[in-house]
Amino acid sequence: MKKENTSLKERKTETNEKYAGYHESEKTEAQKPQNFWKTARKLLSLLKGNRLRVAVVFVFAVGSAVLGVIGPQYLKGIIDLISEQVRLKLQTGSIDFSAIGGILKNVAVIFALYALCLFVINFVMAKVTQDVITTLRDRVNRRISLLPLSFFDSHSKGDLLSRVTNDIDNINNTFQNNLIQITTSIVTFFGVLIVMLLESPAMTAATLIPIPLGGLAAFLILSRSKRYFREQWRQTGNINGHIEEMFTGHQTVKIFSREKAAIEEFRQINNELYSVSRKAQFLSSVINPVVGFSKNIGYVFICVIAGYFIINETLTLGTITAFMVYSNMFMQPLVDVSKILNSIQSSLASAERVFEIIEAEPEVPDTARTEIKHAQGFVDFENVCFCYTDGIPLFENFSLSVKPGQLIAIVGPTGAGKTTLVNLLMRFYEIKSGSIKVDGTDIRDISRENLRNIFGMVLQDTWLKKATIRENIRYGNENASEEEFLSAVKAAKVDYFVSTLPDGFDTELDEDGSNLSAGQKQLLTIARAILADPEILILDEATSCVDTRTEVQIQDAMKNLMCGRTNFVIAHRLSTIREADSILVINEGKIVEQGTHEELLNKNGFYAELYNSQFKS
Repeated sequence: MKKENTSLKERKTETNEKYAGYHESEKTEAQKPQNFWKTARKLLSLLKGNRLRVAVVFVFAVGSAVLGVIGPQYLKGIIDLISEQVRLKLQTGSIDFSAIGGILKNVAVIFALYALCLFVINFVMAKVTQDVITTLRDRVNRRISLLPLSFFDSHSKGDLLSRVTNDIDNINNTFQNNLIQITTSIVTFFGVLIVMLLESPAMTAATLIPIPLGGLAAFLILSRSKRYFREQWRQTGNINGHIEEMFTGHQTVKIFSREKAAIEEFRQINNELYSVSRKAQFLSSVINPVVGFSKNIGYVFICVIAGYFIINETLTLGTITAFMVYSNMFMQPLVDVSKILNSIQSSLASAERVFEIIEAEPEVPDTARTEIKHAQGFVDFENVCFCYTDGIPLFENFSLSVKPGQLIAIVGPTGAGKTTLVNLLMRFYEIKSGSIKVDGTDIRDISRENLRNIFGMVLQDTWLKKATIRENIRYGNENASEEEFLSAVKAAKVDYFVSTLPDGFDTELDEDGSNLSAGQKQLLTIARAILADPEILILDEATSCVDTRTEVQIQDAMKNLMCGRTNFVIAHRLSTIREADSILVINEGKIVEQGTHEELLNKNGFYAELYNSQFKS
């Protein structure tokens, strides 16, 4: 829900400056290795509900790796058999192909089983991955719905959207592709090592010589690449935040001719993203040639030793050939794992950003000791203290008593705390001390859902979802009858302009109601509040975007709506609140004056100064 007054804007500016500092500190922090294993455990914990499927994937992954290890043994047999047949041909002049045919049949069976294993792995893993990602998205969405408004004050929309979309998609790719590969690579590595040791310990030793060199290089590269991947995803969030702001405020950007500045700011963020992405991708790509270089060194050692064994007829040509294949298979998992680890580094950086949302401190839990089914409308502020920033109080020992049916107008200069007052009443923020009571019950003893069902709130900034006009109005009360619906739209003067639309109430609104005028959107939100039929009504400059004639009509309708209810009206145009039962003049979080319109004018104080300033020529 958006806030309108400058106190909040100033607070947001202050928070954004603080957040900018956070970004700078995060850059420094991002240069340090994050908790790899802690994040990995959190991510793997999402697999608990799919243990059986994961077990199936593991079994078939092991099976595919074993079949891959067995394959070269048949290659060895074919080469040795062909060598034997060549010698026989030289002696007898004929070749027996039946034995070769038998081996080829076995090879075909091996390949078929290998393909079957891969099919099962990918089929099952697709289900597991989507379950995990769906669960992750659900957790993020649930947590977002529980987070206080203060969290959103310090995080841009674009950054949050980037975490929910780009970061989760990055995690999705890792689960789908890399978990399978890392399992098969590990099994292949150890399986091939065992077979190589059985075939020739000497050549196995030659193969192992360059591994420490490649492993050390890979470790050093990985230790540097992680910070760049984390920074890459943070900058992705920044650029998404900038794009969202520029698209949302596109008209304002053009009004003030700030296109060049917006383009320059985008270029700056884009260049920062380019810089860290280039470094991350470069380090990611360097691992492959480094490990490949160590693998080629191993080939040199193997060829020298193999040549010695062939000259001395210690090993057959088939064994040497199979060993060369095994050597490649032995080194390939190292190359694959090095690539996978880079991808995992990237996905864990994304996971950390996602878990920051999931683990963010939620709103203070509801105690819900009491339920108010039908509120009378008593509202009491008792010694309320509140501050957005620690040490800078906005309200100190604020007290106010409101009786049912009263119309309370709240006025004051920009930044005085008018909207903050009703935000505290709706429990969008938690007070530091004191209490706010509805019908004598502390609002902290009422569930937020129960509390907010008591109130109807119409803000200066409208919010409409992408749906029909009818659905947007019924958002206030989905169970309302058609008669109640029509009564609400007539009271809010919505029926006239809707009748001019081709599809009437079934007209589909664009995102945020952009195909309606500002005044028409505000009329819809007023109709939505009327349909909700609350016991207490809050109007925050609710008619600020309608013309004077429509405003008069709405105020006439509001008189009937407000009858018998407790009403809080935040007003900047003081001419609209002359008939208020009591006007609260707030300045710097304190009630400096209180009374009726005439009483306050007669005092010739702060209110009179505000009122007269609006009518100076």
